[in-house]
Amino acid sequence: MTLLRPDLAPWALLVPVIVACGFVHRRLRERFRRRLAIAPRFAGLSRRSTSARDLAVVAAGAVTAALLAAALLRPQAVVTERVPQYERRDLIIMLDRSASMQARDIQPSRFARATAEIRNVLRQKPAGLGRVALIGFADAAVVLSYLTEDTDSVLFYFDWADADATPMFGTNIGAALTSAMDVARKDDRPSRKLFLVVSDGEDFGSELTRALADARARGDQVNCIGIGSDRAVPIPLRTAEGQQMLLRDDTGRPVTTRFTEGTLRRIADATGGRYVRSTSGEELRRAIDDIVGERRLIGWQASTGRRDLYPALLAAAALAGAALWVLL
Repeated sequence: MTLLRPDLAPWALLVPVIVACGFVHRRLRERFRRRLAIAPRFAGLSRRSTSARDLAVVAAGAVTAALLAAALLRPQAVVTERVPQYERRDLIIMLDRSASMQARDIQPSRFARATAEIRNVLRQKPAGLGRVALIGFADAAVVLSYLTEDTDSVLFYFDWADADATPMFGTNIGAALTSAMDVARKDDRPSRKLFLVVSDGEDFGSELTRALADARARGDQVNCIGIGSDRAVPIPLRTAEGQQMLLRDDTGRPVTTRFTEGTLRRIADATGGRYVRSTSGEELRRAIDDIVGERRLIGWQASTGRRDLYPALLAAAALAGAALWVLL
């Protein structure tokens, strides 16, 4: 135990002063009573002034003063606690930016709902989640943000992607997974990398088989969230002027898209990750929370700190003071 204010120790002298004053008061009162004897018929009125009560008053006053004097010293106790240690985790998000993600079978669109739910998770940043990286992909993959603890910079790229009206065609999940593993491979921090693919369909690239083999060799688990309904829906496009139009084929007929989950299931099964289907958008937040929120306990660490004791001393002094007030 240590004392932050040992210079205030002289205040403890109040305790013997209070005790001495109590006994002096009792002696003076007894002398006064001997001089002015009380008639036997009034003896019952003086029962409050017994020896036991006088001793209790002195004890309550001395205890109150002692506790207040001890609190003034600001004592601190050395406390040793066992603190759980969890593995460090970083999240690498692979977000599908292909034109089909603009379909509105999930409101306001597949892409907008996905980015909104991911934003909510990043703003609250679950305990144990360190850095975040973002990879956007369609026919090709682009690293929008490398691993960073600055979630505001990642949120900036989500805002930029929402505002970008450039239509992107094709879906190359293999390229996105290759880029994600490159980001993880170049990082020199000892942390577990969480891979998360958010997409609405099949892979049309040629790199997925090689990327999955690489992921299995590295022991990386790739989690997938598929977003979209089972019905065929048109694909809206947004022009640079902000106007809305439907994607059409060469004959002028609207092009439709239907969610397919085969590739996403294959990725999750091959790497030991999770696959979650979101048909309304409501499942997105829970799925991301489950994937990001899981933590692995790797050990315990002894943590030594100091804890102030004066709040407890003040509380005890208040109780002793209340008892003194009742006795008086």
